[in-house]
Amino acid sequence: MSARGRLLDWAWAHPRWKRRLREAWGISRESAARAGLPRPFDPPEFADLRRLAVSAPHPAADAPRVLFMSWRGWSTHLAIETVIAHAVARGGGAPVFASCGGRLPICDVMTVDAVPPTPCHSCREYAFGAVRAAGFEAVGLGDVIDVAAAVKAAQHRVAELGSVRECEAFVADGLPLGRLVRISVAWFLSRGTLSDTAEVIATYRSFLASGIVVARGLRGIIDRAAPQRVFMLNGTFFAEQIMAALAGERGIPFATYEKGFLADSIVVTPGEAACRLMVPDEEWNAARDSRLSKAEVDAVDAYLGRRRHGGGMPTNFWRERVEDVARIRRELRLRDGHPLVVMFCNILWDSAVLERDIAFTSMGSWAIEGIRWAETHPEIDLVVRIHPAEVRLMNHTTRERTADHIAAHVPVLPANVRVVAADDPTSSYTLMDQAVLGLVYTSTVGLEMATRGLPVLVAARTHYRDRGFTVDPLTSTEYWAAADRLLRSPPDTTERARIRELACRYAALFFFRFHQVLDAVHEAGRSSPQVRVADGGDLDPGHDPVVDRIVAGILDGVPVLAPVNAGVASRAAG
Repeated sequence: MSARGRLLDWAWAHPRWKRRLREAWGISRESAARAGLPRPFDPPEFADLRRLAVSAPHPAADAPRVLFMSWRGWSTHLAIETVIAHAVARGGGAPVFASCGGRLPICDVMTVDAVPPTPCHSCREYAFGAVRAAGFEAVGLGDVIDVAAAVKAAQHRVAELGSVRECEAFVADGLPLGRLVRISVAWFLSRGTLSDTAEVIATYRSFLASGIVVARGLRGIIDRAAPQRVFMLNGTFFAEQIMAALAGERGIPFATYEKGFLADSIVVTPGEAACRLMVPDEEWNAARDSRLSKAEVDAVDAYLGRRRHGGGMPTNFWRERVEDVARIRRELRLRDGHPLVVMFCNILWDSAVLERDIAFTSMGSWAIEGIRWAETHPEIDLVVRIHPAEVRLMNHTTRERTADHIAAHVPVLPANVRVVAADDPTSSYTLMDQAVLGLVYTSTVGLEMATRGLPVLVAARTHYRDRGFTVDPLTSTEYWAAADRLLRSPPDTTERARIRELACRYAALFFFRFHQVLDAVHEAGRSSPQVRVADGGDLDPGHDPVVDRIVAGILDGVPVLAPVNAGVASRAAG
């Protein structure tokens, strides 16, 4: 690994030093520019982007204008966005860019572990620099409004808000900002529960003030750019939620994207938040009744096998794992002859959990009710598996941990309940092997268990819910009644085969067709994107079917899925 790579890896594990290093880089570049000197310390990917800019076509006068909302200085995302913008230009669109530029009271470029202050110098310098290197220009908030004056006025408007409830109900200029910024508040604070503490209320007020400024600025940017399409990241961060609301007001179609599970893959979702990973119903309806080829079944099994050992995922949480069945059963004091039920938790602040509740008011309440349900069933053993990302996401430390939540509500666990801590090396997959029933909130583990033919009870709204191979109650009463029923009458061999077949069909659709492996951008390491396009002509229509599908999703709003093809599955699995 290069010295730069080692430094980036170290900084990733030390968020405040990461911010300091980033800001030193950004300030040095801004200072050089003000002095009329070349900006120093160019990231390597900027040279790749300049190469694309050399051969960029000029859009036609009547080309549909696509606003790329490259809001933050996140390197891999900016590489993806600028490369796709070149593809859109070659596919008949006219890309324009919008970026924040700062300085807002608060934002979600980093979490509370790294800020304040917010790293506006480096964020602005990287975002605008990447867009310039790619041959485009970005419009920032400061180009359309007086940001400092707008911030002062916005802070005055929210100063009297004194509770989370008041913050959640806050509306400004016709936008329900209290709702639109809430996920960013929780993500920033690394908490799932927002209570009336001084820190939470101050943070919420700051995000509302930022939301007021962003909404005003985005209205100005839309007026100036006059886009006919919008393309943006994720869909649940506060600025993107505001943009989606404004686009809806003006009838402007939008699409969002997010990095996927497969290496160098993204998912693109027209009209909704890509991070929700929602495969269109009509695509599943067609795939559900189509038997997989042997190659596709083998590919699903191979990919899920890689996940078992820490591969096939953006982050490997399983560098050290205990898979020995006898040791696990001994250490967890699991009883022979007693059915094992496993409850797999998410992270409380994860966007996959926030605002996805159905049967329970929160994931925390689901976990507590599960423990109390197990207490009424002394004939079973319940293992609660806490998500390892609570302690192993180096740059995003969880500040509200599931184990603490459980301990606060159930200080003495029932005799038949075991909690596997986030840092425990016990393999979740070995627990699955032993289980008779899986309980999940939104975790992808639920899909993996179903591909084994295991009955799975889903508590919240997740992409594989209501697809026909899980049990999906609407209330907590129905949830635990279904658990009782499945314990009394577990699925027979025929039903388990049906569950496995349907789940494998969905897994093939989700992992190998919904995910788009974008060869044009490779993430070589932390904050180290590589643009793998030798010439802009490689992005011409007809050259790369993945790029063509993404461009069609942006320009035409069509679902972005690969066609049915066993070769796609084999490639994704390999």
